[in-house]
Amino acid sequence: MKITEFFTFITAGAVLFAACTSLTGDDEDTDGPGTPGATELTLSVSDMVIQADGKDAATFTVLSDGEPVTEGIRFYDGTTNTQIELPDMKFTTTETGSYSFWAAYGTSHTEVVTVTAIGFPVPELPDDPDPENTSFSRRVLLTQFTGTGCGYCPGMITLLRSLMAEEEYSSKTILTACHTYNSNDPAYLTDRLDQAMGVSNYPMVVADMYLAYNNYNNLSGLKAVIDEAYGRNDTKAGISARAELNGNTLVVLASVKAASTSEFRIGAWLLEDGIYGKQSNYESGIWTGDYDTHDNCIRIADSKVSNINFTGYSLGTIEEGETAEYAFVMTMEDGWVADNCRLVLFVTTIDEDARSYTVNNAVKCDINGEVPFQYE
Repeated sequence: MKITEFFTFITAGAVLFAACTSLTGDDEDTDGPGTPGATELTLSVSDMVIQADGKDAATFTVLSDGEPVTEGIRFYDGTTNTQIELPDMKFTTTETGSYSFWAAYGTSHTEVVTVTAIGFPVPELPDDPDPENTSFSRRVLLTQFTGTGCGYCPGMITLLRSLMAEEEYSSKTILTACHTYNSNDPAYLTDRLDQAMGVSNYPMVVADMYLAYNNYNNLSGLKAVIDEAYGRNDTKAGISARAELNGNTLVVLASVKAASTSEFRIGAWLLEDGIYGKQSNYESGIWTGDYDTHDNCIRIADSKVSNINFTGYSLGTIEEGETAEYAFVMTMEDGWVADNCRLVLFVTTIDEDARSYTVNNAVKCDINGEVPFQYE
């Protein structure tokens, strides 16, 4: 049995709350004498997704060294870097699309934040069934690295099918399949999750983005990986979500509730079942059955911090019992079968032993459905 821990380099990926103390450099109007110097300046937005009806508004907040600022702020278009007007620090639009902004105050400026405008009402989060509770149920995020050209991958598929057939393990594991072995695979994922998780040999599975296993002949070893990942850390957060598909636009509103105060990140992956692709099989006399129909295939990995980091988008620090929200907007390709698709959402935290962000919890959600916070 071979179990390997991979260390992921951490890079800043804040979307909702971002700060920068460098000078803007090209500000022509700095309000004259008395203009504040370089400070820690942050820009946040009330809603990452709004309806493009000219009424639904995203409200911006600017903090300078932690204190709200409403006067002397200059807003800029994040795409063109031209100064714009945002009356009452609010943004509305009648045109669908993504809009990016940053703000300047004195000689400091913020990072860019993005607001997406959609052509239908923004989904609402499900009610919390037990608002005072923070004892969340937990699931391991298990990522299978595979491909139709991998002749030994049917061995790992066989193990995974046996694993997920057992209630003890299927109840605490969410399985995803990352097809990155060969680019002519009909389920091929261009995002390099394999590089992000240090995968160079196939087949391989990685639990919670850090614990890897590649013995496709040993079911007990695979179970040991799940058991180790499941019991490694306390459950620090729960996730609730509501998703709605309109045309090819999928909007997902998620909430993370902290069981203990910590810094959190969040990600969402879109999966599809039933993708046909002729599977290479080096042991067809031993590994028998249907290996040409591929399930749990990752179509979109919306958690990219960098090319080698898919640990999710920063939610900042969430205090115990409090929540933070994040919104995802995905575009489904025409050839994908919506009825075969679903979502996996996960939250990551710093793992001191792994020295990186690792998955602390995960949930499944239908693309036209919801999942409330799940408690023990």
